[in-house]
Amino acid sequence: MARHARTRTTVRPARPAPCSRRSWARTRRCAPQAAPVPAPTLLGVITCEADFEELRRDGGTEYPAFSDYLRDMDTLLATLREAGGVIRGRAFHPGDLVEYCDRWGLSIADPQSHTAYTADPAADAEWVRHCGEELPEFLARLARARERGLVQRRLERMLAETAEAAVTGAFPEEPLREAYERGARALRGMLAGAGPGDYRIVCGLRPAEGRVEAWADLRLDPGAVLRIEDSDLELLCSLLCTGFALGLAGSVLLSGQCAERGPVARGWDVDGTDVVPRNAADVLLDLSAPAASWIASGLAATAGR
Repeated sequence: MARHARTRTTVRPARPAPCSRRSWARTRRCAPQAAPVPAPTLLGVITCEADFEELRRDGGTEYPAFSDYLRDMDTLLATLREAGGVIRGRAFHPGDLVEYCDRWGLSIADPQSHTAYTADPAADAEWVRHCGEELPEFLARLARARERGLVQRRLERMLAETAEAAVTGAFPEEPLREAYERGARALRGMLAGAGPGDYRIVCGLRPAEGRVEAWADLRLDPGAVLRIEDSDLELLCSLLCTGFALGLAGSVLLSGQCAERGPVARGWDVDGTDVVPRNAADVLLDLSAPAASWIASGLAATAGR
């Protein structure tokens, strides 16, 4: 286990709540001293065999096989659970490690660089709390959080590199808030007529520097109650917000199985100011290969039910 802990584990102290010396003293007089909260254990976790093999080829791990790594990771999680406290993980990706080391002038071969990359504060949204689930489910959640983080940072860069953000370094708050509200309304409108069922949605923009996409699973219960991961909903709204804020073209595809009408496929174009209906098959052709494959796998899954 030491091999893993040396290069994949870091413990970051919990941030203290801001308070003045006076408020701290008053709290001591009125309430018993609280027991210290243990710092969370933060793990950088390799989530797939392809990433493991890339890291192994570059000498970034001493494990001879991914199965050995997974066995030790499973044991480590069990040990940490028994000890109590909070366990949080982040997907450890070789490509992200290279980019991080290049950005900060660090040596990829240095284990301390691995530790610094894992604890990068810019990736806070990628941290996932381990809730006692089996290792394969935890790995899937980590990989998904990384995907969302990459898209979110891309959207933030797109906004930060505009003329509107040149003076302050941030896109103006008021037009960004209005664009976010427009994006949320547009998303609600696109889901309104789908009917109860299980769906997959892909939202994409087409800036000059290359396509950016976000996708998510969702469920519509009777009464149009939307069930979706909060992080996925936030990302979809952020992508549409960025499109409206920057006047970018894009598209949206909703595909799945309605409990009342059977298979559903609906498409829209984003023209920078609004969303307009479009043939779903044409939208599908515009998707990247990974997004189209993901949609297809969802169709195959629902057809088998």
